[in-house]
Amino acid sequence: MHPVILCGGSGSRLWPLSKPKQFQKIFSQNTMFQNTLLRLKSGYMPPIIATNIQYESLVKKELHALQEYKVIFEPVKIGTAAAILIAALLCNENEIMLILPSDHFIGDLNNFYASVEKASKLASEADSIVTFGVKPHEFNSEYGYINTVYDHKEKYHIVKDFIEKPEHVLSNDYYWNSGIFVFKAKRYIDEIKKSAPSLYNLCFKHFIPQERFLYLKQRDFAGIEGISIDYLVMEKAKNVAMIEANFDWLDVGTWNSVLELSEKFSKEPVSFQHVIREKEPVSTTESNKNLLGGAYKQPNKSLISFINKVKKAKAIRREIKPWGFYSIILMSENFLIKYLFINPLSCTSKQFHHYRDEYHIVLSGVGYVSLGDKEYAIVKDHMIEIPREVSHRIENRSTSSPLEIVEFQIGEHLSDNDIVRLDDVYGRF
Repeated sequence: MHPVILCGGSGSRLWPLSKPKQFQKIFSQNTMFQNTLLRLKSGYMPPIIATNIQYESLVKKELHALQEYKVIFEPVKIGTAAAILIAALLCNENEIMLILPSDHFIGDLNNFYASVEKASKLASEADSIVTFGVKPHEFNSEYGYINTVYDHKEKYHIVKDFIEKPEHVLSNDYYWNSGIFVFKAKRYIDEIKKSAPSLYNLCFKHFIPQERFLYLKQRDFAGIEGISIDYLVMEKAKNVAMIEANFDWLDVGTWNSVLELSEKFSKEPVSFQHVIREKEPVSTTESNKNLLGGAYKQPNKSLISFINKVKKAKAIRREIKPWGFYSIILMSENFLIKYLFINPLSCTSKQFHHYRDEYHIVLSGVGYVSLGDKEYAIVKDHMIEIPREVSHRIENRSTSSPLEIVEFQIGEHLSDNDIVRLDDVYGRF
């Protein structure tokens, strides 16, 4: 079994974290990437890791747990189809490949290993491409789905088609697509030759095996279209089988999934890390005006779904304030999510922070935000960024309705000690 770990994603759906999700520590002392490495059985071959060159230092820092490995460094986003193809070219053609994303939670490891063994046998004997389907416990439009029919004689599911992030509820015949695959290296290479010969020629032409680190060249891959394995291979291939996953699985790709994990592990702390890098407008719609280099924008559908769940989420801590109360929903050394309830005709103090940035999304009501020398009216499902060192106040001018806000804090020091009050109607300065 030759594992391939996909580790090149930007993790942008966990806005406003700027460090990719696979390098976050979530319900663990290890990053998700590190846990993926530790999940590999000792009998497996040394892994092949595919990542973007901008994560070189983050990846290399994690490799101390391994004695042998190969790393493919991509100069641009080449897509999972191409990344897996280059990994397949590093394998002997009859080797069985196990494709693992690096941002998954997997429980019941013995069941996971048994499922992988079953898939390996199927890939070896029937030359099938095998995927793992997860029985949904709810409809989730953020996951891809697999439509199957069960083969009672062979004791596995035959894949009929794949549905990418459907808009409506599907029948019980559908499974979540886990994004974990098992197949022979040659079978995958042959599929790419059929469906995308130009991609095969590009990768094969510029493929130069190296001892441990394979650095793809910018000039060779600058024009490549980043296409996923799902679109290029899985949706077109024949003889695709699915094994029902009998292990706990979660794609920790959104705040909804982090919240779901927090309910699983409510006794364990959630640990996040934040690093500064160039900001990308990844979680908001494009057609809104910028504000102080930040944003006065409308969050995307995934984030809206999350903030609507925050109000009902179990609070880590709740604190009464003169203007209402707040509940802490998720917290770490460098990251905090709060639910704010501001009473009618109430407001926070005019304040600023030295060590944190804040992002406020209105859940209900209208928030009048004084930011520096300007004022903005922020309505439901809209967001405003409050940079550190900028004075601000949030006011609820309604005479009857509360103002509900979900607040994201990012910084080096997240506590009320970093509140510098300039003015306060309750005399707290």
